[in-house]
Amino acid sequence: MPNISRRFVLWVLFSVVALFRPALANPVTLRFASWDGNEALLVLRKSITGFEQHYPNIKVKLENIDNGSYMQKMLAMYAANVSPDVAMMGFENFQQLAKRGALLPLDPFFALTPDFDLRAYYQPIVKAHTWKGQLYILPRDIAPIGILYYNKKLFDEARVPYPDGSWTWDFQVRPALREKDFLWCVERLTKKDKNGRTVQWGYSPGWSALFGQTLALSTGARFVDNYEAPTKILMDSPEWIRAYDLAADLMFNKKWVPSTAEYQNALQTNATLLFVQGKLAMYQTGIWEVPNLRKTLKPGAKDWFDYDIALFPAYKDGRRAAPTGGSGYSIFSSTKHPREAWLLTQWMAGPEGMKDLAESGLAQPAIRSIALSEPWIPGPHTPEAMQYPKSRIVTDQAVPFVHFNPTADYWPDANSFIGPKTDLIWIGAETPAKALRQATHDAQRRLDQMLAERKLPAFNWSYAILLGACVAVGVLAWTFAPERRIRYTYREKRESQAAYRFIAPWVIGTAVLILGPMILSLVMSFADWDIIQPAKWHGIGNYSEAFGQDPRFWAALKVTLVYSAFAVPLGLLVAMALALLLNQKIRGIPLFRACFYVPSLASLVAASLIWRRIFQQDGGLLNTLIYGADGTGNFLGLASALGPFTNPGEHLNWLGNEHTALASLVIMSLWGVGGAMVILLAGLQGIPHEYQEAAFVDGASAWHRFRHVTLPLLTPTIFFSLVTGIIGSFQVFTQAFVITQGGPNDSTLFYMLHLYNQAFANLRMGYASALAWVLFVLILAFTLLQFRASKWVYYEASPR
Repeated sequence: MPNISRRFVLWVLFSVVALFRPALANPVTLRFASWDGNEALLVLRKSITGFEQHYPNIKVKLENIDNGSYMQKMLAMYAANVSPDVAMMGFENFQQLAKRGALLPLDPFFALTPDFDLRAYYQPIVKAHTWKGQLYILPRDIAPIGILYYNKKLFDEARVPYPDGSWTWDFQVRPALREKDFLWCVERLTKKDKNGRTVQWGYSPGWSALFGQTLALSTGARFVDNYEAPTKILMDSPEWIRAYDLAADLMFNKKWVPSTAEYQNALQTNATLLFVQGKLAMYQTGIWEVPNLRKTLKPGAKDWFDYDIALFPAYKDGRRAAPTGGSGYSIFSSTKHPREAWLLTQWMAGPEGMKDLAESGLAQPAIRSIALSEPWIPGPHTPEAMQYPKSRIVTDQAVPFVHFNPTADYWPDANSFIGPKTDLIWIGAETPAKALRQATHDAQRRLDQMLAERKLPAFNWSYAILLGACVAVGVLAWTFAPERRIRYTYREKRESQAAYRFIAPWVIGTAVLILGPMILSLVMSFADWDIIQPAKWHGIGNYSEAFGQDPRFWAALKVTLVYSAFAVPLGLLVAMALALLLNQKIRGIPLFRACFYVPSLASLVAASLIWRRIFQQDGGLLNTLIYGADGTGNFLGLASALGPFTNPGEHLNWLGNEHTALASLVIMSLWGVGGAMVILLAGLQGIPHEYQEAAFVDGASAWHRFRHVTLPLLTPTIFFSLVTGIIGSFQVFTQAFVITQGGPNDSTLFYMLHLYNQAFANLRMGYASALAWVLFVLILAFTLLQFRASKWVYYEASPR
């Protein structure tokens, strides 16, 4: 009996220790990265708080990262070995990390969690987050975009029955089907004024390309041949062209659907606001718009109207398909706490986290049972304001027809050639057939290149180090060879040694921080390398691609050269004019000099944001000056001169028009002429005053004094400003990155922006290194050319 009691006590103690072991262990801190913002971030914090209360020994540090640069930062953090433990991830990007060994497959964790049931999740999104049979992302939400919001008030006014999911569509209106035909309903729900101008639209997608994609996918069209590992792009097929033709026809000819051009120019709004304002009968987008609609469409409010959702109509033969979104959480392989990271992932992408998400109405839970119950589906306990839209069961009905984009890690690179070309369709600048064929051709060529690069041999680092050493020795020999020919006395040698000791920190810094990276970039320009995976030998492939295969290389070079040809001379002239004005001896001149110089010290990012508002189409300072506050002005005849670049009755869209976007950045460059102005002002003040007095005594006019005295003596300063200005113009990046991102249609794709995209967006460090060395050679060639052509520069000490 005593032995039994002792065993029982020991068993109880062991059970208690095992039960409370997590609480007694040292606290573990997990870094959790997400791109969510605003309301979604509040939901995440609520779920994290619940997790920390349930697991008191685990603390979570939430790191919110901008969605626009999320993947770049994830890859960069993994390369620097500072990646988070758990991170939000999407199906379009996870292969970039999974193929590089950055993510842990989740299947082994399922075996350690007996009560975990992956079958409870919607299977389409589980499949989309799977690569080579392994699941790398535990889904938290799915976002079908085949959902149609509709304004019941406008339907009642047009006497059109509400959509019930039985509608179909064809490539022409079918009057015989009446309210069962989608195009017939769109036409009936569209209203125009006596001038033929549309004032109420029957339908609009959330973004223009969504309409064309939905139509094409419904007819059986597909983006690529294999979504996990594509080898052929299919977007130039007749199905795609015919679908995009229909979408463009409804936008530009029939005017039943607003186009991108209308949203940017005439309407100055977006589809969500147009729907809220009661000017849009049907609106296709995802369920994520509901919280935004609830903020404005509150039951009992003055402008409130009843609305609901339905499935986007099927094609005439019953086929239905639409794009989708969705995301989940993944575990980085670098985590030191995989067990705790799995607990967090399972919590955030499990019933606990999804219930918080469902209650907020932000995203459709990936677990179907939660997506079929309250609070996601309105029920008796749902507040009235949270009940709209009431037919949320449609979100579940839409899942079988979702269509994910390709998940291959190299698809974003290939797809970057498609978007800019197809965007031209929605602004009316290109026909669907031409745009789709050109986009597919460019993207397929890039896709073929990427597939060929996968077969490259490994990079031989021994030869690379030897080559780098030879280059370094060659540079040092070229630098110090002249010194070897000079014979110094003992005292001179001692002085030289002392001098070298003083400049040693600078020499070491230059060698380590400048010469070393330059040699490495030279070596890597012959490799295919993403700084994460082992490098591959590419030879001169990067250079041959730049000159013979990459259409954006020549486009970026052309943009940079055109910008330099206009911005540098114009900036030099303005800086010269300002320097001459500020060289006068009048009261308060130091203040004027400071006022003109300070803008050149301002952050380029801040200046870019200011100029973006100045160039704004409606309400921008520049257009207000040209067209007047009422829009009917014609300041200095500029409105008439800009007429060919605008649509009738519209103001010029400076940054959205490919013919004026680059010119806008040239104008913006004048903001920073203060630096050149100060240099030229110093040159003016260095001219001996006696020369001016002698010319004045000889009767020379102000113009002749400037022409024959000031200008010749100022040519060294002008030459210096010209050389540095051209070098700077070849390195323009921030303005285009912040304001235009290289668009529209690559019209502001500067060389440095193209280089940056290749290095950090596509992780092609080898190709980016090659582009950098091409730029180095170009700048060197232009600089040498300027020195060879500098006979116009006057130096007083030089013989004439």
